[in-house]
This record gives sequence, C-alpha cells and structure tokens, in this order.
Amino acid sequence: MVRIKVKLGSKGQLVIPKVIRESLGLTENIVLILEVKDKKIEIRPLEEDVLEKWEEIAKREGVDVSKEILYGDKLYEEVF
Repeated sequence: MVRIKVKLGSKGQLVIPKVIRESLGLTENIVLILEVKDKKIEIRPLEEDVLEKWEEIAKREGVDVSKEILYGDKLYEEVF
C-alpha cells in the first residue's frame, strides 16, 4: 500500500503524484472514473470498451460526448 498526502487546489483540483501515476500507468488525457463509496473516492481508468458503450448511449440520448466530460447518472448507471 502507498499513502501520500495531497492537497486540493483553490478550484477543487487534485494532482495525482507522479509516483502514483507512473505505478498505475496513468498518462496525459486518459479518462478516469471517480466513484464515491462509503465517503471514500475510488479513481480508476475508464476501459475502452466501456467508453464505446458510453458513446453509443450518449448518441442515442442526443448528447455530444466529445463536449461532455460527465454525463450524469443515467448514462453512468446504464454503462455500469
């Protein structure tokens, strides 16, 4: 287990330390999923096949996913 103290920026932004990004293979522009469980945040990469499903659902719902970082609970629940 790795434990590193980080601080939220003034706009609520969180920087994932380099050592953690490298150990998880996280690179620039990767899409991540943030999920809150029992008052804890889980962060994980969005898998490509899930991204394709997400885009299909967004298209069906009339949402341009290229302009939407987050598309609410309906899309999220249907994908997961």
